[in-house]
Amino acid sequence: MTPKYLNDDDKWMLGEDIPNCDLFFSTIWLNGFVSYFDRHTGKAFKKILCKYEGYHLWFYFGEQDSYEVGEHLANRIINDPEYAKEVNKNIIIQSDKLRAFSEQIPQSGLEKLSDAELSKIYSNHQKIHSEYYTWGWIPVAVDMFHSNLTKRLKEYLINNGSSQEKLSEHFIILTQPTSKSLIFVEQEDFLKIAIETKIHPEHEAELLKIYRDKYYYTKHIWVSGEYTIEDYKKQLKEIIEGNESPETILQKQYQELEKSKMKREQLMAELKIEKKWIAVFDAFGDFMVTKIYRRYAQLLAVHHMSAVLKEIARRKFLTEKQVRFATLAEVEKMLLDDKYDENELLERTKLCVYYAEKGFEKVYIKNEADKILKTIETKSTSDITELRGDVACVGYVKGMVKIIIRAEDMNKMNQGDILVSIATDPDIVPAMKKAGAIVTEQGGVTSHAAIVSRELGIPCVIGTKIATQVLKDGDMVEVDANKGIIKLIKK
Repeated sequence: MTPKYLNDDDKWMLGEDIPNCDLFFSTIWLNGFVSYFDRHTGKAFKKILCKYEGYHLWFYFGEQDSYEVGEHLANRIINDPEYAKEVNKNIIIQSDKLRAFSEQIPQSGLEKLSDAELSKIYSNHQKIHSEYYTWGWIPVAVDMFHSNLTKRLKEYLINNGSSQEKLSEHFIILTQPTSKSLIFVEQEDFLKIAIETKIHPEHEAELLKIYRDKYYYTKHIWVSGEYTIEDYKKQLKEIIEGNESPETILQKQYQELEKSKMKREQLMAELKIEKKWIAVFDAFGDFMVTKIYRRYAQLLAVHHMSAVLKEIARRKFLTEKQVRFATLAEVEKMLLDDKYDENELLERTKLCVYYAEKGFEKVYIKNEADKILKTIETKSTSDITELRGDVACVGYVKGMVKIIIRAEDMNKMNQGDILVSIATDPDIVPAMKKAGAIVTEQGGVTSHAAIVSRELGIPCVIGTKIATQVLKDGDMVEVDANKGIIKLIKK
């Protein structure tokens, strides 16, 4: 079959730039976007393209195609608020299914399983994880790439009496979640440990073990990582020795949650928000809560699947990385028929391109990959001194830039620094807590950075597209998160 849309007139637009990602995990959703995303939406993406340099991934949508999917979903959510409720309900259901399956994946003794048994675990994981994405990606697709839903809600607020000066503030208040996210709960659990160990230091080891058993996998982004007791001891020490007591921090978080609920109710009444639109704002806030809920289930899944990938690699005399760059069909052939091309897989670990549209997927290497990559436009960022993005949490701050991509970058983060990232994930939350402001290249208002910044009350601008390309460690910047503008003051 010849791909229909690979070289059409719809130019490629960067969707996400993800360090530490592989073909094993990403093709679950990449293929799903074009093959069965329409199952619960009525519209799938026409095409998807992904570039891998080792474990660094860039994936691209058609610019017009992704806009049309976003508009289609925004229309469904606005015209039928019950649809958004259904989406959030099913995100929870599918996340629970993924978590339940993942908890059953053996983490030891895999050498005793047959190739067929390993293949069954692998294919069942792909099936369950794929179905999870048919619901879980809806809040992302509607807002992350073109802010389709955000723009429609802001238009409504302007027409309903909100001023341009107050628009971002009003939007944030009205889309604020009214329930705790798992990030909030995780932080709450940790602060309670800090409070307890101040009084009873002899309980520290037991409490940290319980905490680690509950959250160790949240550092697994997306190829490796898990938290250790030592990681948590360091975080605990920083909290106990900080300027504010853990009791004060926790109390402030509770107060902020209640205050945000009250402000939301008051603003709803002040702007006379109609019942239909109240439901849409409610759903938007719920998208933030279910985003973190699904993310935690997903992190557990990829963490536990690592043991399976390692075992496949061991018995087929491949590296784990080679197995991570095989497609589902190839892994099944590898395990059931003992057929695979180790040289092809090795080439993919260096540089490859994955392309998919409905009924077609292919991994390209060498000259074929280079030819496709030439069709992707790149622009110079050398003369840019001002960035613009969407406001996730209002505020105004000046400070020093620190580029924080993964957990290993966090040691350079000092209190009050401006955390700049491609997109944030649970593994860098400790650094986010220190930030004077947060700036990301990617993410809609339901992104991880937006959710965490609101819960911590830290000014945040998201969706700048090129922040890590323009800004470097040590740069001094001004972050106006009331207007969504970042200015480079001094290099």
